[in-house]
Amino acid sequence: MVRGRRMCRAFLDAPIDAAVLDQVLDAGRRAPSAGNTSGTQFVVLSGREQTSRYWDVTLPAARRSGFRWPRLLHAPVLVLPLADSSAYVARYAEADKVATGLGEGADAWATPYWTVDTAFAAMSILLAAHDVGLGALFFGMFQHEAAVRAALGVPDGLAPIGTIALGHPAGDEQPGRSAARTRPSLDEIVHRGGW
Repeated sequence: MVRGRRMCRAFLDAPIDAAVLDQVLDAGRRAPSAGNTSGTQFVVLSGREQTSRYWDVTLPAARRSGFRWPRLLHAPVLVLPLADSSAYVARYAEADKVATGLGEGADAWATPYWTVDTAFAAMSILLAAHDVGLGALFFGMFQHEAAVRAALGVPDGLAPIGTIALGHPAGDEQPGRSAARTRPSLDEIVHRGGW
């Protein structure tokens, strides 16, 4: 499953069956979550009318003619995984977790598990999409985050970690610029028994 999964940047302009989409999204809901907090939310944009609201903010029409992956804009579904730090602070203020001290605020967390768990949810969606024969691409919003949040009415306190495009692969994919980079060998990255 993991070996065969690749990021897809060229999609057919064809809808995803609603039951299939729910199956893929449900994989995100079932991802690991610290303290079973379930502090990840998803904004799902389906169909050209909804997805164009995203693209109009992040890739205005004037910039599209030179865009390297024009068929990325054909993806019928865009998913924004959102991390909710306040859910984790509230969960860890509950009686069974209060001794950790993590319920005192987001600054008490050495590792922001809301981001970790939302990344788990995003990866679960990517893997589930592959399992049902869909193409998927995770990409960042970078400087467009505030504008996207405003355009989609995302409440304050929820932080998008990126965007996932979902759809049927077009099959005429241009690889990304980083595709030629080789992965390190297992021996280069695994430090058995210590560093």
